[in-house]
Parts: sequence; C-alpha cells; structure tokens
Amino acid sequence: MKREELIAMGISEENVEKIIADYGSAVQREQAKAAELKAKADSADELQKKLDEMEAGNLTELEKANKALETANQQIADMQKKNAIRDQREALMEKLKINAEQAKSVVKDNGSLDYDALGKITAEKETAAAQAKEQEIANNSENPGGGTAGGENKKTADVENAEKISFGKPAESAEAKDHYVL
Repeated sequence: MKREELIAMGISEENVEKIIADYGSAVQREQAKAAELKAKADSADELQKKLDEMEAGNLTELEKANKALETANQQIADMQKKNAIRDQREALMEKLKINAEQAKSVVKDNGSLDYDALGKITAEKETAAAQAKEQEIANNSENPGGGTAGGENKKTADVENAEKISFGKPAESAEAKDHYVL
C-alpha cells in the first residue's frame, strides 16, 4: 500500500510513518534472510557439485583400477598358458628325444596335440633306427663272397692258419697264398 492510501483510510500521519518503517524493516529482514538462504543454497549447490565430481572422479579411478587389474589378470593367464605349453613341449622333447621344432609341430600354440605330426615323427624315428641297425649289421658282417665287405683288410683265421702251415715261410706267389681260399 501507498502512503496516500493509508491516510485516506483515516490513519494518522504518525501511525503511517510507523507502519511504513515497520514494513521497510520487515522487508529488509526478509531480504536479508532470503540473501542468506540463497547463499546457503548456492553453497549447498557448489558442495553437491564438488561431491558429484569427486564421486565421478573416484568412480573413474575405480574403473581405471578395475580395468588395469583385469588387464593384469589376463596377462597372467596368458603367461600361465604359454608356460604350460612350453612345459608340455619340453616333456615331449625329453621323453621322445625330439628337437624343439618337432615338439612345436606336435604341441600346438593352443595346447592341443597334433597326433598326425606325432605319428609322422615316430615313423621317421623308427625308419631311421631300422636303417641305422641295417647299416650296423652290414658294416659288421662278412662279405658272403669271401671279401672283407669294405672293412679292414683283415685275414680270416683259416687263411692265417694256412699261411702258417707253409712252415713259417711266406708263400712265393699270390696263387700259393690263395690256394686255400674257397
């Protein structure tokens, strides 16, 4: 209300001044309360914003830590798998006496065994062993034709005996030496 309206209502000038003063002080008090509440609300908004940022930051840090942990666990699992495969290959090399390349062809990178490759390696080893045995037998056997089969030029016991029978003197000709040879 305005001053004139109050006077028109029959209120004295002195009372109008008091009413206006009371009204002004009440408005000022309420404005001060409103300003104080606004400051508190702004402060609360700022604190809430900081809290949200901190929670988001902590969540982000937590997510980063979880991701790093997950990556580390995956690397550990990969290393354990590679070590297990390496151990399989080493055991295979030791037991079957094969080289690293052969072991790698038998134990695949995923840890499975290739039985075809294992069979091939086993067959090759058996063939090589059989050939070595045949070669050994051939090298140590006498030639059925009476020769030394490419070995040392060693005389058989009966030839040496025949040479001694000639009364200790060497035979005069090769024909005489070979007379006792069948």
